[in-house]
Amino acid sequence: MDLEKTLQKPFEGHLITEEEATALLELPREARRPVHEAADRLNRLINGVRVSYVFNRNINFTNACSSACAFCGYRVDPHDEEAFILSPEEVVRIAGLVPGIDEVCMVGGLNPRVTLRDVLRIFAAVHEAYPHVHIHALSPMEIEYYSKRARISPRQMFARLLDAGYGSLCGTAAEILVDEVRRIICPTKLPTARWVEIVRTAHEMGIRSTATILFGHIERPEHVARHLAVLRNLQAETGGFTEFIPLVFIPYKTALGRTHGIREVLPKEEVFLLYSVARLFFGRLLPNLQTSWCKLGLDVAAESFAYGVNDLGGTLMSENITRAAGGGHGESLTLDQIAAAIRAAGRTPVRRDTLYHYLDAGVEAR
Repeated sequence: MDLEKTLQKPFEGHLITEEEATALLELPREARRPVHEAADRLNRLINGVRVSYVFNRNINFTNACSSACAFCGYRVDPHDEEAFILSPEEVVRIAGLVPGIDEVCMVGGLNPRVTLRDVLRIFAAVHEAYPHVHIHALSPMEIEYYSKRARISPRQMFARLLDAGYGSLCGTAAEILVDEVRRIICPTKLPTARWVEIVRTAHEMGIRSTATILFGHIERPEHVARHLAVLRNLQAETGGFTEFIPLVFIPYKTALGRTHGIREVLPKEEVFLLYSVARLFFGRLLPNLQTSWCKLGLDVAAESFAYGVNDLGGTLMSENITRAAGGGHGESLTLDQIAAAIRAAGRTPVRRDTLYHYLDAGVEAR
């Protein structure tokens, strides 16, 4: 690989190949500086010095799951005494605990005691109580699960969700979009092709989604590059992804960590390399790259702005998934904490909504 030529591609309107992305991800630390500098330069061309964030909260409407993904520390067995299901009234109450939020993010386990009708009732109740709040909810795996049990197609399910006030799809359950890896870390989840099919259906219906990756476990650089290529191909086709969110694996209280001897979170240098390569790989096709403060800590997340990142995610409120896996960086941030961290890093904080409409008037691009 000609490094200089490869890094120039995004600035000339060309795409970095999957093989080049693999080579970039394999670079030793002493050779990575040009990659990081190129990612920062490209991000500044696209987003200036803005770093965006959303005022949101998480609500897990059930913690019980019939699946058993090796990387998950949150789920409990549906018959466990700790299993819960929130009623529509409880979800509405929780959604209203912090007035003024722009988004509520709702996901749950694959609980056989929860039906599509239950989910629709929850969304409809939240939408009726807070019509201005965007409902960002469900993963492609949940779409597959509930549509199969209701004996309808994902397209029909999305139509029913929209009628209940649904806003956008969570691009989770992606993990690594390479089936040989999925068979090890999440064997009961839908295969790559089905994940893509469900997300494509959402995009065709005008439903936007995020896109994620779970990394820092057993994957290899070529798996990450393949995952990025799957997402980029779909984005080129539909334009439906709002952002790309790399999620580093938290191993401490998970079966995957125990089984494979993964005792620590990936070093930040490796996280920053993936951020940089993703920025360059997606180019202008997917302009928003989000860091995860709840997995990395706010200081490291703010440091990542120099590696192609332009979004700090949300306030979250009651973030449970990372915490259950052993993460120790907190469950929520205030708007002031987020804005202060962005300014301290020399960037301009911009509040946004789920679909990346900027809510701060008069924000300059540079």
